[in-house]
Amino acid sequence: MKKTGGFSIFELLIVLAVIAVVSAIVAPNIISWRSDAKLRRAAGNMKTDLEMAKVNAIKENNFVVMKFQGDAYEVFLDRSDDGTRDADEPLLKTRSLPAGVAFDFSHPNWTFTSHVAKFNGRGTADKGTAILINTKGDERHIRVETLGRISVIK
Repeated sequence: MKKTGGFSIFELLIVLAVIAVVSAIVAPNIISWRSDAKLRRAAGNMKTDLEMAKVNAIKENNFVVMKFQGDAYEVFLDRSDDGTRDADEPLLKTRSLPAGVAFDFSHPNWTFTSHVAKFNGRGTADKGTAILINTKGDERHIRVETLGRISVIK
């Protein structure tokens, strides 16, 4: 009898075993990468929203506040300069943090008083640092300097 072309069951099992081993090695790295990407994205979004708050404070020549609460923050025009949003103060932006990323309010480097970042009409700010943390414990520090410079620090 002639042997016909194709794979034997043994060859197929070896290929499946190799794929299983490679998957077991790669899967944790993919999960870790995804967690890091969420943290980077959240920090980048927050920096962009702080820049937007600064620009709006200059444009409106008034106070603009980013208030951190739970797993989200809101940006609003704060005409009364009290850090809370009144009925006549327009909401400029709200954003929730992605799943697996949270504010670390208890971190010793968290320095925003009353969980509020505030810019005045000249674009200067109350100096402070907010900390984002992911499920792996990695952190990103978002720092606002007195002159309005905003930076993300690993």
